[in-house]
Amino acid sequence: MNGANFGASAFAMALPGRFAYVMPMTQPHRPVGPGDHVFLIDGSSFVFRAYYQSIRQDQKYNYRSDRLPTGAVRLFATKVLQFIRDGAAGFKPTHLAIIFDKTENSFRRDIYPAYKAHRKDPPDELVPQFPLMRATVSAFGMVPIEQGRYEADDIIATYARQAREAGADVLIVSADKDLMQLIEPGVSMYDPASGDREERRFGIAEVVKYFEGVGPDKVVDVQALAGDSTDNVPGAPGIGLKTAAQLILEYGDLDTLLARAGEIKQPKRRDVLTNPETVKLIRVSKELVTLDRNVPVETPLEALATPQLDGKRLISFFKAMELTTLTRRAAEICGVDASSIEPDPRFVGPAARAGRGEGAVIAESEAPAEGALAPAPARREPKAIPEGSAPADLAAARLSEARAPIDRTAYKTVRTAAELSAWIARARDEGLVAIDAGTSSPDPLQGELIGLSLAVRPGEACYIPIGHRANADDLFEGAGLAPGQIKEAEAIELLKPLLEAPGILKIGHDVKFDLNVFAMRGVRLAPIDDAMLLSYTLDAGLTGDDHSLDTLSQRFLGHKPVPIGEVAGSGRNFVGLARASIDKACEYGAEKADLALRLQRVLKARLVAERMTVVYERLERPLVEVLARMEGHGISIDRDILSRMTGEFAQRMGSLEDEISRIVGAPFNPGSPKQLGDILFGQMGLPGGKKTATGAWSTTASVLEDLAAEGHQLPARVLEWRQIAKLKSTYTEALPGFVNSRTGRVHTAYALASTTTGRLSSSEPNLQNIPIRTEEGRKIRRAFVAPQGRKLISADYSQIELRLLAHLADIPALKKAFADGLDIHAMTASEMFGVPVAGMPAEVRRRAKAINFGIIYGISAFGLANQLGIPREEAGAYIKKYFERFPGIRDYMETTKKTARANGYVTTLFGRKCHYPRINASNPSERAFNERAAINAPLQGSAADIIRRAMVRMDAALEKAGLSAQMLLTVHDELVFEAPDDEVEATLPVVAKVMVEAPEPAVKLHVPLKVDAHAAQNWEEAH
Repeated sequence: MNGANFGASAFAMALPGRFAYVMPMTQPHRPVGPGDHVFLIDGSSFVFRAYYQSIRQDQKYNYRSDRLPTGAVRLFATKVLQFIRDGAAGFKPTHLAIIFDKTENSFRRDIYPAYKAHRKDPPDELVPQFPLMRATVSAFGMVPIEQGRYEADDIIATYARQAREAGADVLIVSADKDLMQLIEPGVSMYDPASGDREERRFGIAEVVKYFEGVGPDKVVDVQALAGDSTDNVPGAPGIGLKTAAQLILEYGDLDTLLARAGEIKQPKRRDVLTNPETVKLIRVSKELVTLDRNVPVETPLEALATPQLDGKRLISFFKAMELTTLTRRAAEICGVDASSIEPDPRFVGPAARAGRGEGAVIAESEAPAEGALAPAPARREPKAIPEGSAPADLAAARLSEARAPIDRTAYKTVRTAAELSAWIARARDEGLVAIDAGTSSPDPLQGELIGLSLAVRPGEACYIPIGHRANADDLFEGAGLAPGQIKEAEAIELLKPLLEAPGILKIGHDVKFDLNVFAMRGVRLAPIDDAMLLSYTLDAGLTGDDHSLDTLSQRFLGHKPVPIGEVAGSGRNFVGLARASIDKACEYGAEKADLALRLQRVLKARLVAERMTVVYERLERPLVEVLARMEGHGISIDRDILSRMTGEFAQRMGSLEDEISRIVGAPFNPGSPKQLGDILFGQMGLPGGKKTATGAWSTTASVLEDLAAEGHQLPARVLEWRQIAKLKSTYTEALPGFVNSRTGRVHTAYALASTTTGRLSSSEPNLQNIPIRTEEGRKIRRAFVAPQGRKLISADYSQIELRLLAHLADIPALKKAFADGLDIHAMTASEMFGVPVAGMPAEVRRRAKAINFGIIYGISAFGLANQLGIPREEAGAYIKKYFERFPGIRDYMETTKKTARANGYVTTLFGRKCHYPRINASNPSERAFNERAAINAPLQGSAADIIRRAMVRMDAALEKAGLSAQMLLTVHDELVFEAPDDEVEATLPVVAKVMVEAPEPAVKLHVPLKVDAHAAQNWEEAH
């Protein structure tokens, strides 16, 4: 419900890997009563406010020395310190809660799946700061409050109700209009000063003024009518905030208005408010905007007493973040000698980036009994399966077996080579072993190995401690290894024959991580089975594509695994995984191996029962090792090129700033939305001005693009400045920070199970998102280079989804055009508009191109009109004519929707199932969203499958040809290789042949695939 333009899932997205900083701890307890002041801080809103304020300040204060962005952390911490020390609005808090959105998938998505569906991704430089915000809260001695299925606003509403019932006053610290419904006597809202905006205090009178005469008790009625484009709350078409307020004031409340809508004199309003479908959307909107004041909060209000500052903890964190001013201020406030305190090691170096580190911390629990491997018990056979029974019966029996109770005390700690050898012998007897590697970092290329876990049968698992440190109670002491562990080299030497044995199946969850861990130690882990990918193969799209071990365990086994927080201590007792109790690490690690083994047995049986074995064996399992090798290879970057580009961008930004100031006629900050809005719409009076909920003019990219298209210079120059500033901060300045100190290369990480259609995603850094549409953006790729004596090869499928559309929809004209090698966009324009291909105006071809690609994604007349800058009626006529000229496309779409409605999923050409369980939703908007996705899925999914097939075959084809080229990157429809100079000419045709023939023999396409492959010294020239 927060007004900031971001998706709450950004917080989860910023916490990749096996260990993430959550660090909840225990705040002081103090009963709440009359005379108390409870501060409820909208943390999610302040994270974004801190970021945008930081980018308007001196950039040198926004980064740590290793280029980790910290500007938002700095301002966020400054504000938290101010609230704790000085209070706000004339009050000091007795209780203080900082509340975050935990997930985008709140209960409101159950009501309206399109809720917040179109929110943009957060800025790239903010993403790694999300987990550090929670760490900041913990450093102050507080609990970061967040809860699944509920938004921060619901938790604020609940705490506000509880505090008022106890007689306390409440101050909600936020600028979010959605929270104004909570204001009543004793509850007010405070919006601190920020940038050019002065602080604001909202009581009942201020809410009445803001909502055009409507008080807090009717705010939800106004919002239900007006809707909210930011959150995708539909509301009533054509009714804005002012009109909605007038209607509620006139009729008293929403129910009365809808009951008497037929009396409204204005025809348009009357028609809208008497339309049954619109009325449904209005009532849904009211459910969406109404805050839940009865959340079963996990942290009681009395546990949120304002803490006393712990100088050592606070300074240690500030030093790790290199926040010198805050370090000095904390030392003065707490009376501590800062020079005697070391930086918190959990946040030094790569561990701090994107929340990576040794562990999250919550509480302690009973540890498993330690001991050597006991003699193997009598073999317990699974429930007997009658010979010839159906695969579904086997799957059901496996599920029943896997649900056997989990006894963590039965797990063993292996401390000697003899004990480990006994477990290895057991694994050989079973013919399989589940394995899990625990490291000090979720980056397998850089983390230390802390321990290994093995499981040989359900319930029979062990933990092998390797890198646990002594002196767990001293966070800052550089202690050596704890006693009673096997040396890493000895453990690897004993395990290597088992892990490489072709006749022993190695099982895990997210096995690519383990593959890289062992590859770093000279071990090739094979063959493998991956419980995460088994789930993804079977259920992509069914559960929001959450295939985590915790989710799968609870879904299939009815068991909640031990959280990492119950392993590494909490609050002041935080120690991290490496300094955690070996007993507790055994409980945590061995359980992960045990769960992976149980899930593999359940899901592998389902593969057969549901006839998905081929998809798993051909598209998923073999790709794990391929991607692990690619991640290990990495790619070189030229820091000098990036440095020069940073300088060029800075100069260009300065030139643009001068030009902008000349246009304005006064010094001007292009990074100030408020200043820009006031000049564009206040002083210059340009058309199209719209005010946001805060009363400021909207200066989003789309607003500026519309003005620039009309020929206005100022918005055009500001857009250019923003684009260059984004390239500078996100790429030219940030990329060097991702260089691995050991290899000197950048290593991205690929996620296999992250999209419904099978597309891969990339992170840390995201190399699939480097812009190529502008000259400045394309320059970024020039910094990705081949070492001396080698070249980069880029091989890219040409218009693969359009070719697949021609095949799937069986469109003769399109198939012939592709077969003849024609310009498909010019051909489409000629077919639609009767214009000869020869001498065709560029604008006509551009329109056909927009329609060609738009059709794939279910573009609407509104969307096409915006894209082409034409009236909606004209765009609608184009789409209609397109379908008339190519009726097979309409038939394909209707058939696909019918199949999706009947089955709940669609399939790609290679059998992958893409589930859309809400395809039959009663809500028209939700149903239409799912229909568009279902139409596109066979195209995008088949393209993803094809490039997967090419990647799986590529290394073998290169080796057979005697070539040493290495595959480095995959970017949607493109593969990037590195090859010796003298092998380039031989490599190009091999790569192209594998890619073109990738669908065969499973599928013989009716249109030829085309691959453009080129080599150069850098990526941009090769593309």
